[in-house]
Amino acid sequence: MKQFTILILIVLAISSCSSYQKAMKSEDNQLKIQVADSLYAAEKYGKAINLLEKIVPQYRGTDSAAPLALKYANALYFDERFPESGYQFETYRNSYIGDPNREYATFMIGKSLYEMAPIYSKDQEPTERAMAKFQDYINIYPNGEYLEEANAFVDEMRFKLDKKAYEIAKNYHKRAPFSRGGFVSAITTFENFITDHPGSEFQDDAQFYLIDSQYSYAINSFPSLIPERLKIAKEYYDTFADRFPDSEYKAEADELMALINDYNN
Repeated sequence: MKQFTILILIVLAISSCSSYQKAMKSEDNQLKIQVADSLYAAEKYGKAINLLEKIVPQYRGTDSAAPLALKYANALYFDERFPESGYQFETYRNSYIGDPNREYATFMIGKSLYEMAPIYSKDQEPTERAMAKFQDYINIYPNGEYLEEANAFVDEMRFKLDKKAYEIAKNYHKRAPFSRGGFVSAITTFENFITDHPGSEFQDDAQFYLIDSQYSYAINSFPSLIPERLKIAKEYYDTFADRFPDSEYKAEADELMALINDYNN
Protein backbone atom coordinates (compact mmCIF):
# COMPACT_ATOMS: atom_id res chain seq x y z
CA MET A 1 0.00 0.00 0.00
CA LYS A 2 2.84 2.36 0.88
CA GLN A 3 4.53 1.71 -2.48
CA PHE A 4 1.24 2.34 -4.28
CA THR A 5 0.83 5.72 -2.50
CA ILE A 6 4.38 6.74 -3.46
CA LEU A 7 3.68 5.72 -7.06
CA ILE A 8 0.52 7.87 -7.14
CA LEU A 9 2.48 10.87 -5.79
CA ILE A 10 5.18 10.41 -8.43
CA VAL A 11 2.57 10.22 -11.20
CA LEU A 12 0.87 13.39 -9.90
CA ALA A 13 4.20 15.21 -9.71
CA ILE A 14 5.08 14.24 -13.27
CA SER A 15 1.61 15.25 -14.45
CA SER A 16 1.89 18.61 -12.68
CA CYS A 17 5.30 19.23 -14.18
CA SER A 18 4.04 18.26 -17.62
CA SER A 19 1.03 20.61 -17.32
CA TYR A 20 3.30 23.45 -16.23
CA GLN A 21 5.72 22.97 -19.10
CA LYS A 22 2.84 22.72 -21.56
CA ALA A 23 1.30 25.94 -20.22
CA MET A 24 4.61 27.80 -20.33
CA LYS A 25 5.02 26.97 -24.02
CA SER A 26 1.37 27.44 -24.96
CA GLU A 27 -0.16 30.55 -26.54
CA ASP A 28 -3.45 29.71 -24.80
CA ASN A 29 -3.85 32.26 -22.00
CA GLN A 30 -6.81 30.43 -20.50
CA LEU A 31 -4.65 27.33 -20.10
CA LYS A 32 -1.97 29.46 -18.43
CA ILE A 33 -4.55 30.85 -16.00
CA GLN A 34 -5.94 27.40 -15.23
CA VAL A 35 -2.50 25.92 -14.52
CA ALA A 36 -1.39 29.01 -12.58
CA ASP A 37 -4.49 28.72 -10.39
CA SER A 38 -3.76 25.03 -9.74
CA LEU A 39 -0.14 25.75 -8.85
CA TYR A 40 -1.16 28.65 -6.61
CA ALA A 41 -3.68 26.44 -4.79
CA ALA A 42 -0.95 23.82 -4.33
CA GLU A 43 1.35 26.52 -2.86
CA LYS A 44 3.84 26.12 -5.72
CA TYR A 45 4.22 29.86 -5.90
CA GLY A 46 7.43 30.01 -7.90
CA LYS A 47 5.91 28.26 -10.90
CA ALA A 48 2.63 30.13 -10.53
CA ILE A 49 4.59 33.40 -10.61
CA ASN A 50 6.34 32.38 -13.83
CA LEU A 51 2.99 31.85 -15.52
CA LEU A 52 1.37 34.95 -14.02
CA GLU A 53 4.23 37.09 -15.31
CA LYS A 54 3.26 36.00 -18.80
CA ILE A 55 -0.49 36.39 -18.24
CA VAL A 56 -0.88 39.66 -16.32
CA PRO A 57 0.30 42.00 -19.13
CA GLN A 58 -2.07 40.30 -21.57
CA TYR A 59 -5.15 41.17 -19.53
CA ARG A 60 -4.51 44.83 -18.70
CA GLY A 61 -7.61 46.90 -19.34
CA THR A 62 -9.94 43.90 -18.98
CA ASP A 63 -12.21 42.72 -16.17
CA SER A 64 -9.67 40.00 -15.37
CA ALA A 65 -6.80 42.47 -14.84
CA ALA A 66 -7.41 43.26 -11.16
CA PRO A 67 -7.85 39.68 -9.84
CA LEU A 68 -4.83 38.46 -11.82
CA ALA A 69 -2.68 41.35 -10.60
CA LEU A 70 -3.73 40.68 -7.01
CA LYS A 71 -2.99 36.96 -7.33
CA TYR A 72 0.44 37.83 -8.74
CA ALA A 73 1.19 40.13 -5.79
CA ASN A 74 -0.02 37.49 -3.32
CA ALA A 75 2.08 34.78 -4.97
CA LEU A 76 5.18 36.98 -4.66
CA TYR A 77 4.40 37.58 -0.98
CA PHE A 78 3.85 33.91 -0.20
CA ASP A 79 7.05 33.08 -2.08
CA GLU A 80 8.81 35.50 0.29
CA ARG A 81 9.84 37.86 -2.50
CA PHE A 82 8.88 40.80 -0.33
CA PRO A 83 10.44 43.73 -2.24
CA GLU A 84 8.59 42.61 -5.38
CA SER A 85 5.32 41.90 -3.57
CA GLY A 86 5.41 45.33 -1.92
CA TYR A 87 5.91 46.95 -5.31
CA GLN A 88 3.08 44.94 -6.91
CA PHE A 89 0.64 45.66 -4.06
CA GLU A 90 1.44 49.36 -4.37
CA THR A 91 0.96 49.22 -8.13
CA TYR A 92 -2.37 47.48 -7.57
CA ARG A 93 -3.51 50.10 -5.05
CA ASN A 94 -2.62 52.93 -7.41
CA SER A 95 -4.13 51.26 -10.48
CA TYR A 96 -7.49 50.03 -9.15
CA ILE A 97 -8.85 52.96 -7.17
CA GLY A 98 -12.40 51.70 -6.80
CA ASP A 99 -11.58 48.02 -6.38
CA PRO A 100 -12.92 46.37 -3.19
CA ASN A 101 -9.51 44.74 -2.59
CA ARG A 102 -7.71 48.10 -2.52
CA GLU A 103 -7.85 48.16 1.30
CA TYR A 104 -6.21 44.72 1.45
CA ALA A 105 -3.51 45.81 -1.01
CA THR A 106 -2.80 48.93 1.05
CA PHE A 107 -2.35 46.79 4.16
CA MET A 108 -0.15 44.28 2.33
CA ILE A 109 2.25 47.02 1.19
CA GLY A 110 3.10 47.57 4.83
CA LYS A 111 3.20 43.85 5.58
CA SER A 112 5.64 43.21 2.73
CA LEU A 113 7.96 45.89 4.11
CA TYR A 114 7.45 44.53 7.63
CA GLU A 115 8.78 41.16 6.51
CA MET A 116 11.93 42.92 5.30
CA ALA A 117 12.49 44.75 8.59
CA PRO A 118 15.60 43.49 10.45
CA ILE A 119 16.23 42.90 14.14
CA TYR A 120 16.61 46.07 16.20
CA SER A 121 20.42 46.05 16.12
CA LYS A 122 20.52 46.44 12.31
CA ASP A 123 19.76 49.43 10.10
CA GLN A 124 16.08 50.28 10.62
CA GLU A 125 15.27 52.06 7.35
CA PRO A 126 12.92 49.22 6.22
CA THR A 127 11.21 49.35 9.62
CA GLU A 128 10.59 53.09 9.26
CA ARG A 129 9.19 52.59 5.75
CA ALA A 130 6.91 49.78 6.93
CA MET A 131 5.63 51.93 9.81
CA ALA A 132 4.86 54.76 7.38
CA LYS A 133 2.89 52.41 5.10
CA PHE A 134 0.90 50.94 8.00
CA GLN A 135 0.19 54.49 9.18
CA ASP A 136 -1.09 55.26 5.68
CA TYR A 137 -3.46 52.32 6.01
CA ILE A 138 -4.63 53.44 9.47
CA ASN A 139 -5.25 56.98 8.25
CA ILE A 140 -7.11 55.91 5.09
CA TYR A 141 -9.13 53.12 6.75
CA PRO A 142 -9.75 54.18 10.38
CA ASN A 143 -12.40 51.45 10.69
CA GLY A 144 -10.68 49.00 8.36
CA GLU A 145 -10.76 45.24 8.48
CA TYR A 146 -7.04 45.05 9.22
CA LEU A 147 -6.87 48.00 11.65
CA GLU A 148 -6.14 45.97 14.77
CA GLU A 149 -3.37 44.04 13.01
CA ALA A 150 -1.88 47.23 11.53
CA ASN A 151 -1.81 48.90 14.96
CA ALA A 152 -0.12 45.84 16.45
CA PHE A 153 2.57 45.95 13.75
CA VAL A 154 3.11 49.68 14.35
CA ASP A 155 3.49 49.10 18.11
CA GLU A 156 5.95 46.28 17.50
CA MET A 157 8.06 48.31 15.10
CA ARG A 158 7.94 51.43 17.28
CA PHE A 159 9.35 49.32 20.12
CA LYS A 160 12.10 48.13 17.80
CA LEU A 161 13.00 51.70 16.84
CA ASP A 162 12.87 52.78 20.49
CA LYS A 163 15.16 49.94 21.50
CA LYS A 164 17.61 50.74 18.71
CA ALA A 165 17.80 54.41 19.73
CA TYR A 166 18.07 53.55 23.42
CA GLU A 167 20.87 51.04 22.85
CA ILE A 168 22.80 53.67 20.88
CA ALA A 169 22.48 56.09 23.81
CA LYS A 170 23.42 53.37 26.29
CA ASN A 171 26.53 52.59 24.25
CA TYR A 172 27.59 56.24 24.45
CA HIS A 173 27.13 56.04 28.21
CA LYS A 174 29.22 52.87 28.43
CA ARG A 175 32.10 54.38 26.45
CA ALA A 176 31.91 57.84 28.03
CA PRO A 177 34.72 57.39 30.60
CA PHE A 178 37.14 56.30 27.89
CA SER A 179 36.56 58.94 25.20
CA ARG A 180 37.09 62.68 25.07
CA GLY A 181 33.76 64.43 25.29
CA GLY A 182 32.13 61.07 26.00
CA PHE A 183 29.87 62.27 28.80
CA VAL A 184 28.62 65.21 26.74
CA SER A 185 27.80 62.84 23.87
CA ALA A 186 25.94 60.51 26.25
CA ILE A 187 23.99 63.39 27.78
CA THR A 188 23.01 64.76 24.37
CA THR A 189 21.97 61.34 23.09
CA PHE A 190 19.80 60.58 26.13
CA GLU A 191 18.20 64.05 25.92
CA ASN A 192 17.39 63.44 22.26
CA PHE A 193 15.98 60.02 23.03
CA ILE A 194 13.68 61.40 25.73
CA THR A 195 12.41 64.08 23.33
CA ASP A 196 12.11 61.92 20.22
CA HIS A 197 10.59 58.80 21.85
CA PRO A 198 8.03 60.20 24.32
CA GLY A 199 5.94 57.04 24.60
CA SER A 200 8.81 54.59 24.89
CA GLU A 201 8.99 52.08 27.70
CA PHE A 202 12.69 52.98 27.94
CA GLN A 203 11.90 56.51 29.11
CA ASP A 204 12.75 55.88 32.76
CA ASP A 205 15.94 54.03 31.76
CA ALA A 206 17.02 56.99 29.65
CA GLN A 207 16.11 59.51 32.34
CA PHE A 208 18.14 57.64 34.96
CA TYR A 209 21.21 57.29 32.75
CA LEU A 210 20.90 60.97 31.90
CA ILE A 211 21.30 61.73 35.64
CA ASP A 212 24.20 59.31 35.89
CA SER A 213 25.93 60.77 32.82
CA GLN A 214 25.50 64.35 34.04
CA TYR A 215 26.75 63.45 37.53
CA SER A 216 29.84 61.71 36.10
CA TYR A 217 30.43 64.66 33.78
CA ALA A 218 30.24 67.05 36.74
CA ILE A 219 32.62 65.27 39.14
CA ASN A 220 35.18 64.79 36.37
CA SER A 221 35.18 68.53 35.58
CA PHE A 222 37.45 71.32 36.81
CA PRO A 223 36.50 72.18 40.43
CA SER A 224 35.08 75.55 39.41
CA LEU A 225 32.63 73.86 37.03
CA ILE A 226 31.42 71.10 39.35
CA PRO A 227 28.69 73.01 41.26
CA GLU A 228 26.88 74.24 38.14
CA ARG A 229 27.02 70.84 36.48
CA LEU A 230 25.80 69.10 39.64
CA LYS A 231 22.91 71.56 39.69
CA ILE A 232 21.89 70.31 36.26
CA ALA A 233 22.18 66.70 37.48
CA LYS A 234 19.83 67.60 40.35
CA GLU A 235 17.34 69.06 37.87
CA TYR A 236 17.46 65.81 35.92
CA TYR A 237 16.86 63.92 39.15
CA ASP A 238 13.84 66.07 40.05
CA THR A 239 12.33 65.36 36.62
CA PHE A 240 13.02 61.65 37.03
CA ALA A 241 11.54 61.48 40.53
CA ASP A 242 8.43 63.36 39.41
CA ARG A 243 7.85 61.27 36.29
CA PHE A 244 8.88 57.84 37.59
CA PRO A 245 8.31 57.60 41.35
CA ASP A 246 8.11 53.79 41.17
CA SER A 247 10.98 53.20 38.74
CA GLU A 248 13.31 50.26 39.21
CA TYR A 249 16.13 52.83 39.15
CA LYS A 250 14.70 54.89 42.02
CA ALA A 251 17.13 53.59 44.67
CA GLU A 252 20.16 54.18 42.43
CA ALA A 253 18.90 57.63 41.52
CA ASP A 254 18.43 58.44 45.22
CA GLU A 255 22.03 57.39 45.85
CA LEU A 256 23.24 59.80 43.16
CA MET A 257 21.12 62.56 44.66
CA ALA A 258 22.65 61.86 48.08
CA LEU A 259 26.14 62.24 46.58
CA ILE A 260 25.10 65.54 45.00
CA ASN A 261 23.79 66.80 48.34
CA ASP A 262 26.94 65.64 50.14
CA TYR A 263 29.09 67.62 47.74
CA ASN A 264 26.97 70.74 48.14
CA ASN A 265 27.09 70.46 51.91
